[in-house]
Amino acid sequence: MAARLTEIRRIALPIRPFDLGRIPVGETELRLSLGIGSGLSRRPGDPPGRLYAVTDRGPNVPCDEATAILGRGPDVMCGGDGDAKIFLQPDFQPSIVAIEIAATRVRLAARIGLHDGAGAPLSGLPNPREEGEDAIEQAFDAEGQRLPPDPGGVDTESVAAAPDGTFWVGEEYGPSLLHVAADGTLIERIVPRGTGRHYRKAPYPVRERLPEVFARRRLNRGFEGLTMSPDGRFLHFMTQSALAHPGREVALWSRNIRLLTFDVKKREVECCHLYRMERPAAFRADRNAQRRDVKIGDMTSVSPYDLLVVERVENASKIFHVRLLADERLDPAWLDLDRRPTLEETDGRHLRRQEVPVLSKRLILDSDKEEGLPAKIEGLSWFDERTLVVIDDDDFGIKGARSAIHILRFDSPLI
Repeated sequence: MAARLTEIRRIALPIRPFDLGRIPVGETELRLSLGIGSGLSRRPGDPPGRLYAVTDRGPNVPCDEATAILGRGPDVMCGGDGDAKIFLQPDFQPSIVAIEIAATRVRLAARIGLHDGAGAPLSGLPNPREEGEDAIEQAFDAEGQRLPPDPGGVDTESVAAAPDGTFWVGEEYGPSLLHVAADGTLIERIVPRGTGRHYRKAPYPVRERLPEVFARRRLNRGFEGLTMSPDGRFLHFMTQSALAHPGREVALWSRNIRLLTFDVKKREVECCHLYRMERPAAFRADRNAQRRDVKIGDMTSVSPYDLLVVERVENASKIFHVRLLADERLDPAWLDLDRRPTLEETDGRHLRRQEVPVLSKRLILDSDKEEGLPAKIEGLSWFDERTLVVIDDDDFGIKGARSAIHILRFDSPLI
């Protein structure tokens, strides 16, 4: 019998110390928060209630929303580039945040800012790309001035606390994996093969250890889901949306996500599984959603081979259980850049015809059916076999939202 949700306990983040203050921007003033809702993780053996969250690259406004939020449009703020981003605090330092949860409150235990080996803080600004490449956003400041690219900049989106005291962070620009020391020093950045040239002047080591195909991630849809097996041997991670392979249009309709298992000791990919996202009609609170709008929110490992995965749109989220079986691994030939049709191009009917293994999914939780759940879950972890913890992302409070922790208790073990 499936576990039944019996309790939802909501704990709002206090304004302080999760506060970045008020800043005037154009014709308005914004009160910003720290924005810790991008990912969530628990380290085995940590004290009860201790969790690790992560910020993303910093307070930013999509240029196509600049008029509604700032009162000045992309023609003024972004040189007419609607795909660019306005960085309200260009010197923001992406951070891992240790929090402690008690019965009715959340305490910020530590903010671990990411920095290089010399102690200089890392930025969240986009990395350089060669002229003509459009796989990364342009950046502007709050006055509409273009910001230079930063080869060491990171867009952090997910976190896994490792048993050895270090952290692994999923990043969107590369996309890449960041190995971070306990004090926030970036030990190394692991990127897709063939992309190391973008980080030649980065102030930390960069290694090309990921399959080349992942360089074709959809814009702003990098490694959103990341978790570590309880024994610390493997990282499991996914991009937020399907890869733009062989072209950008495929990423807008494909439901196929490559779930990678990465051997931490060997620093190489162990295997890959195929995860299929839900159709947009499954998210009833998002009535006008299209396939391009369904995305991965986060992941957590509840055993060496059992994962919980968040899928979401804007007003609804679902949590699924998947089990990584050896006989459902994808043929490595799917990593070949020249293979056609690509995995992303192959629909369900042709997957079945070619007998391509697809991970089986079991629904654990659905915000459309459970009153009191956050609509947009972006961080997921667990305390024990009957207790999950989730966090929504307030996007630094730019639109007035504030994140909250939700403790979810079930009447029996989830797995």
